Amino acid sequence: MDVPKYLQTLWSARWLLVVGLVVAVLAALVAGFTIKDGAITSRAEQTYTAATTVLVGSENNPLFQASVPGETIEEGTTAPTEQDLSSTAVVYAYLVTGSEISERVQAEVGEFADDESLTAVRRTTQPAGDESFPGRLSLPILDIVGVSSDPARAEEISRTANDLFQDYVLEEQEEAGIPEDNRVELTTVKEGDAVAEPGSNPAIPILVTGLGVFLLFVALAFVLDAMKRSRRRRRDRARTGGTTPAESAPGDPEATLDDRELQEVLEGERRSVLAGDSRPD
Repeated sequence: MDVPKYLQTLWSARWLLVVGLVVAVLAALVAGFTIKDGAITSRAEQTYTAATTVLVGSENNPLFQASVPGETIEEGTTAPTEQDLSSTAVVYAYLVTGSEISERVQAEVGEFADDESLTAVRRTTQPAGDESFPGRLSLPILDIVGVSSDPARAEEISRTANDLFQDYVLEEQEEAGIPEDNRVELTTVKEGDAVAEPGSNPAIPILVTGLGVFLLFVALAFVLDAMKRSRRRRRDRARTGGTTPAESAPGDPEATLDDRELQEVLEGERRSVLAGDSRPD
């Protein structure tokens, strides 16, 4: 069974491929890991989010009250109407992510890095649900979310934003002169711990880098083999006066042994044919 030519080429360059394999492993390690504070850490950045859950309520509509008692309505006045607090929570989410609250938070915890942010979302799912896939509920519940590559920093952003936003709402109520029994009340329900966000597999850049470097050495092996063959052909042409061995004239001293043998066989057959033609009938 004949061995394929490409396998012969790779086998002849086996030591080059061994060196390429070592270089590929080193390049993959450099691409995937770094030394930080004397320890080897992954270069893949992990993002963390921390959420503080806030209940949007009011004194006139307590959470634990089953029904609102009737009130005496004076002649000439209309009955009070209740705000849709679930819609109010959506508006508050926009206020939290606005420049006013963001500037206050950064003045407190420092400017945000490129991988840090502050956002908020009105809850539409059960507590264990993920707002990346919204549900169908309309809840007067707000999540104030801090995002950072440092879990402690994400928690700090979220909790500081919650405190400053509640102070901001109180300032606006005081400035507008809203009676206390008509004010929106914000109640912190939960200060969640930072959780890692799902991301790409950190092993992918390591494998891609290592494989790419090794394939470069494989390509180099074929290039070197092609160059070697080209030089060999040029030497053969120079030795035979610019012709291939098969093109050498009979009796040429530069002809190979196989060529001479072939010429002798052909000459013997030619003489046999001539001798047969010269016999009388």
